[in-house]
Amino acid sequence: MSAGHAGQSGQVDPHKLWNESTRILEQTGVPSPQHDARAILEFVIGKPPYMWPDSISEDEAGRIQQLVSKRKQRIPLQHVLGRMWFLGMELKAQPGVFSVRPETEVLAEWAIQSLAKLQESKSSGKPETLRVLENSLGKADPLRVLDLCTGAGPLALSIARADWEVEVVAVELSDVAAQVAADNAKALGLPVKVVQADALVVVPEWVESYDLVVSNPPYVPPRELEPELEHDPAQALWGGGEDGLDFIRELLPVAYEYLKPGGWLGVEHDDTQGVATVELAREVGFVESYTLQDLNLRDRFLIARKA
Repeated sequence: MSAGHAGQSGQVDPHKLWNESTRILEQTGVPSPQHDARAILEFVIGKPPYMWPDSISEDEAGRIQQLVSKRKQRIPLQHVLGRMWFLGMELKAQPGVFSVRPETEVLAEWAIQSLAKLQESKSSGKPETLRVLENSLGKADPLRVLDLCTGAGPLALSIARADWEVEVVAVELSDVAAQVAADNAKALGLPVKVVQADALVVVPEWVESYDLVVSNPPYVPPRELEPELEHDPAQALWGGGEDGLDFIRELLPVAYEYLKPGGWLGVEHDDTQGVATVELAREVGFVESYTLQDLNLRDRFLIARKA
């Protein structure tokens, strides 16, 4: 890389460096070369493109080149930068912890909207004076949310940020990921309780305690992975079995146990598993089971309600 054509006094044009970085990433097969190159420059310069100066120092250009070189090796952008973004939140990212993908934001938005409806339904049966009194005394029972297989915590944190009246518990098996989730909650100042535990083992005290359960579990069926996914921990990817659904098969009965009657479940899955997950949910006892699509109109999320 030519450092974006260094000018006088070792100064480098950031826009030329962006174009050059994009070309390098494109040549190595990175799926979104222009976006990733821009993200790297924004990370180093500390500003979006419209605020970039006419030139940056050679030291800054050198750091950009180093990060582009890492991304060129198909190391995930989240690991290159040590951070990732989810619904406007900046989260800590590191090797050994699953890097959340943008499509999971659809599940988070569904959860936030569902909680709003549950809260409205919960309040509609009470006289206005009682609702005001409960809120003023802090005695109104908050809605409770459980995030199983939380990873770095994006689902739990986005829900907690959307509504401070919701109690959110996040469960993660990996001690490394659980610590990252706790770090993210602390950095954002969000009251999410992170519990290191096996999501497939029922906690008796939690039975019929939650209004909403969400999960982005392991679900990838046997297939060749794109290079970036190979950097994610295997236990966060492979769902098990020929269809990749073994983990979800065990997860659904556990989630059913945790939900209150009338509670809702949202689970991310592969775009080949929509019909199968709906049927699995019905077998467990869920009603109103259906598939929610992502922004690319692919079947990606199981939505189900406990009767």
